[in-house]
Amino acid sequence: MKKFLLISIVTALMTLTLQARTTCSQFKDHKQAQRFFEKKGHGYKSLDRDHDGEACECLRGGSSYNKPVCKRWRKKHGKQ
Repeated sequence: MKKFLLISIVTALMTLTLQARTTCSQFKDHKQAQRFFEKKGHGYKSLDRDHDGEACECLRGGSSYNKPVCKRWRKKHGKQ
């Protein structure tokens, strides 16, 4: 019984964590993502994968916008 309860609690926590994740595809451009990143603090590591202080650089207006990796990212997320 205790094992079942523990598994249920862990599953519920994992579900809540996944639902709360913020990703670049939720923003319309780099500027919006950067404002969110600066307002919420730098705890949102998924928005700044290269740790240079710029969030979601592959979105429109980002510093890496024309790099090949960004073209692939934009195509994958429908941000063309």
